[in-house]
Amino acid sequence: MPEAPAFVFNPSAKVTHTPVGRGRSAVTRIDQVLLDPERIAAMGLAQSYAQDPSNFYPGIRAAAPESFSTAFRAWLTPILQRHVVLKPDQALYRDESFFSVVTTAATDLLPIQRIPHYDSTDPKLLAAVIYLCHPSLPDAGFSGTSFYRHRRTGYEEISTATHANYQLALDHDMRTHGPPKREYADGDSALFETIFSVPLTFNTAIIYPGRILHAANIHRHFSPPRDQSEWRLTITAALQAT
Repeated sequence: MPEAPAFVFNPSAKVTHTPVGRGRSAVTRIDQVLLDPERIAAMGLAQSYAQDPSNFYPGIRAAAPESFSTAFRAWLTPILQRHVVLKPDQALYRDESFFSVVTTAATDLLPIQRIPHYDSTDPKLLAAVIYLCHPSLPDAGFSGTSFYRHRRTGYEEISTATHANYQLALDHDMRTHGPPKREYADGDSALFETIFSVPLTFNTAIIYPGRILHAANIHRHFSPPRDQSEWRLTITAALQAT
């Protein structure tokens, strides 16, 4: 008999929709996403990983197979339509998805990796994270994901209309406060305030606008994992809507 498909998504997954911040940005949390998450986590541990010089992700990644992308988009589209994240005539038609592991030491971060970031100014681009690791011990150095407001401008999402002003404001921040310390963005700082956090829960996904300011909750003085038992293993996806 043929082997059962690996990426089977839960038709009864619990969905929580939260409007976040002053702009009421849509953050969607979905619990119990995969029907066999341990199998997918094992698949993630077995990947051949590499750093991607074209991306600022602070670690290593391996492309997820097309079978994941096809199944994930087909499952997620009607969920987001029901929760009015997508309009009834919109669909997720393309994505870039990766197994991802944070491995960069805090002392090795580039300046842009030390502050909350946004993925795109495109209002039709959504980001997703599926957590394939279990909640860490306090000294393991990581948790879920947080969303931020830039204090000087009040921006929570960066659009094509606000991008230039945001860059000017960041430049002013750098002159006033100096470059960001060699540490991960993990909570409030002189430049950013936290507006919402999602804890790390195994087999949970979060979906949010790609232009919202966000950062993984990584301990400020994070050191690289010693072995796979300390991996913050996720699937990260950039999803394009029609």
